[in-house]
Amino acid sequence: MSPGLHVVRAGNGPRILLIHGSAADHTTWAIALASALRDQFTLIAHDRRADASTIEAHADDAAALLAAAPDPAVVVGSSLGAVVALDLIRRGTAPIAGAILIEPPLSPPGPERAVRAHFVADFDRRVAEAGGPAAGEMFLRMVLGDAALERMPVAFRTAATMKFAEIRADCVALFAYQPRYDELAAVATPVLLLGGERSAPWYRRTLEGLQAALGNARLEIVPAAGHMLHAEAPRRFHALVAGFASSVLGELAPG
Repeated sequence: MSPGLHVVRAGNGPRILLIHGSAADHTTWAIALASALRDQFTLIAHDRRADASTIEAHADDAAALLAAAPDPAVVVGSSLGAVVALDLIRRGTAPIAGAILIEPPLSPPGPERAVRAHFVADFDRRVAEAGGPAAGEMFLRMVLGDAALERMPVAFRTAATMKFAEIRADCVALFAYQPRYDELAAVATPVLLLGGERSAPWYRRTLEGLQAALGNARLEIVPAAGHMLHAEAPRRFHALVAGFASSVLGELAPG
């Protein structure tokens, strides 16, 4: 694990590792960290490294966190964090009992698989013309949608747009990553795929592609929520996490 990786922990019990998406840090999990989940589980959230240039490097950091104890954990990833979690379970080397993937921003399998690599050039052009925060806002509007962005509290929105350098690095890492859909059938790890009812349609296509490709996955769409469903529908999200984690960790308990 890289020196200086910022990690926060809350609660007691089996471990749940929370991996944040782009334009965010561990505080995106603030509601979960203060929730009743900590009565059942040890919640672990960290700030992904700004200098990690690939999805695999972020997955290495997460794997090192999990390796700190031998007991199996549940991994929860939001957006790009879900791509990191997917890479972890694809490898099959970390002690993971199950994974929850919230709308990983991968291209779906098949003819739509070509990534929008032009976005980085558009992002750089926006930085040059209007400044980094304006480019950060452009990204957020693409990912969240205009309505969700307007509902975001001003302080969070400002903090997110200021992470424009990290956003760009995440986009470069994402576009370079190979989802390897053809390898996912061999993944035996239970996976819960979560989508928001209000999210952009292309997230649903990717979730459905992952459900078809993975060996042991189910898909659930959270009503009245969008891409940031863990913050928009926290009660439902926490119930889903608690139920899934209890199920997969209970299956590992000696009978």
